[in-house]
Amino acid sequence: MKKIHFIVLTIFLLLVVNLQAREQVLASPQNQITSAGQLIDAVNGLRLSYGLPALTSHPILMQTAQSQADYMAATGQVTHTRPGGITYTQQLLSLGFPLAGDLSLGGFRAENILMSSNPLVWDGVPPAWQDDLHMNTMLSQNYTNIGAGISQGGNGYYYAVDTAATTSDGQMQTNALQNGGSGEAAGVSQYMVPVAKSTARADGDVIHAVQYGQSLWSIAIEYGTTIKNIQALNNLGEDLVVFQGQELLVLKGATPPPLDIPTPELTTPLPLLLPTIPTLTSTAISFTPALNLTATPLTEEPRSSDTSSALLFSVLIIAACVIGGMAVWLIRDPD
Repeated sequence: MKKIHFIVLTIFLLLVVNLQAREQVLASPQNQITSAGQLIDAVNGLRLSYGLPALTSHPILMQTAQSQADYMAATGQVTHTRPGGITYTQQLLSLGFPLAGDLSLGGFRAENILMSSNPLVWDGVPPAWQDDLHMNTMLSQNYTNIGAGISQGGNGYYYAVDTAATTSDGQMQTNALQNGGSGEAAGVSQYMVPVAKSTARADGDVIHAVQYGQSLWSIAIEYGTTIKNIQALNNLGEDLVVFQGQELLVLKGATPPPLDIPTPELTTPLPLLLPTIPTLTSTAISFTPALNLTATPLTEEPRSSDTSSALLFSVLIIAACVIGGMAVWLIRDPD
């Protein structure tokens, strides 16, 4: 009996220890972001979930992201402006980063920043980064490299994610130093042209002309399709690179807009015909009786023909009576 009690007590203690261990695990989530490497892994995990390749860490981007996180923690401000008022593009070029794209528009680069009172828990994209522009920073296929930085200030933790694209040959553009990214506003997080949807053609095909700064991801989101579908419709294979002016078939079998049939305009206005309404005047109407209904006594004059007929009728009656009497008398007394 004691042995049974001992076994039950042991099982109970094991259950209590297991529950305490699970509570400790839940209280200390493993997806807390406390290092730059964890933040990069979270972003690349998001890209892989969309079928996009991971971005490669670049030392210059690691430097720009960490310095910006430190600057925000020191000033207590969430800003894209660098110390001295320079822009993100100007900082990249000054550090020798071979930035691709139109440098007068800032080039192909983007930055996401935020402040959290506690360490950031990545159980999905943070709410501050769920709009199109911030998602584009992490998902655009135009970018090839990434850097991240985390710094703790007096009122919380400051995070920065820097992404950018390098030139094809890895060399800085010849006009980089002269241009210096002067066309970029200091507070703009990234350059991305909003996608304006095209209407379907008569055959149901929807063709989109790629604009500067647009990506397959932003185009797919706007048209309600996927990157894989666009790649298949355009025989792109696994290629994610699109260029300005490229025409992409994004949808098939869409409903074309209704035909706008113009209404012919009349050069000479037709006269407006209104019905003629007779004018009524208050004229008294008098009625003249058509018949004279005055009772006039009628006088009847005797006619001679009527008198003769009555006399003849009387004679015939008398004759009939006489003849009838004689016939009766003869029958009764034949002698």
